[in-house]
Amino acid sequence: MTVPRLFRPGQAARLAPGAAALLVCGMLGGCALPGAGPPYVAQYSHGALVDQPAGLPASAHVQGVPFYADDRSYCGPASLASVLRFSGVPTTPQQLVPQVYTSKLDGTLQYDMLGATRRAGRVAYVIAPKLSALFAQVADGIPVVVLQKVGLGSGDWHFAVVTGYDLRADAVTLHSSTARDLVMSIDQFDRSWAQGQRWGFVALEPEQFPAGVTEFDALRAIAPLERVAPEAARQAYAAALQRWPHAWIAMMGLGNLAYARKDYARAAIHFAQASRAHPNDGDPLNNLAQALLAAGDLHAAQDTIAQAIRLGGPQLAVYKKTQAEIERAMRP
Repeated sequence: MTVPRLFRPGQAARLAPGAAALLVCGMLGGCALPGAGPPYVAQYSHGALVDQPAGLPASAHVQGVPFYADDRSYCGPASLASVLRFSGVPTTPQQLVPQVYTSKLDGTLQYDMLGATRRAGRVAYVIAPKLSALFAQVADGIPVVVLQKVGLGSGDWHFAVVTGYDLRADAVTLHSSTARDLVMSIDQFDRSWAQGQRWGFVALEPEQFPAGVTEFDALRAIAPLERVAPEAARQAYAAALQRWPHAWIAMMGLGNLAYARKDYARAAIHFAQASRAHPNDGDPLNNLAQALLAAGDLHAAQDTIAQAIRLGGPQLAVYKKTQAEIERAMRP
């Protein structure tokens, strides 16, 4: 039987080409960022951000962010443990080493940081590559893991946690290496951050959302949780619907989770809701037909997939395959 097709925004959530390459902790041998990035363009000048959003405080500091000193190649586990612990996950760098540390590289890959965050039941949001986006999270009380280039060598990459900034004092504060409160000038920090394409992420509880997040970006971040932390995904989708009541992708996600646990009646409710919210797309109807087929309501499944086929679209072949399955199930 074909698993119900779900448009998964998370499939589009992979990092841009080059950004997910082998980027490891600072002062290590190993891998370089492939390709030269664009010329550096400053995002801070004369006490203000170039694109400073209205309402951004001149300074902010996140209190109570755990600090784990690291003087070797475990900046990934140390940084990740810091933000996970802050979000309520009882973990340590030592517990995270098997998940994120790659011995052959003597460091940590970006996508392993995101994967471990999701396995811990937290949503990993990659922030926009801007100082304004970074500082907005800090102003909202959220620490941010960032990737920096901290030396001239090809392997001198380093994960740290931004916990504060002060535009007037020209300062960024980080948990970094053995320094609990490392202070850098904004320009110095941004130059080190820009070499890694200003990559950073936050780890949030399922019901939380980062500052300035859009509906699409939220659902794209939530979708990968379905496979590794389904209960967290359910909570996150429910929270998304509270925030965006017409978010049909969240309805599809809830249906997909119900289907996976064989609660076909509940899955059908969610897929039908998605179909009403997005009536000109056949995908919710295809999923609804699959749920009805699994529940044994064959005539309703037949009528539903016929509607999807009438709508057509790029997934028409998938709908016809579902129709064929329903017809086989209806044969004596």
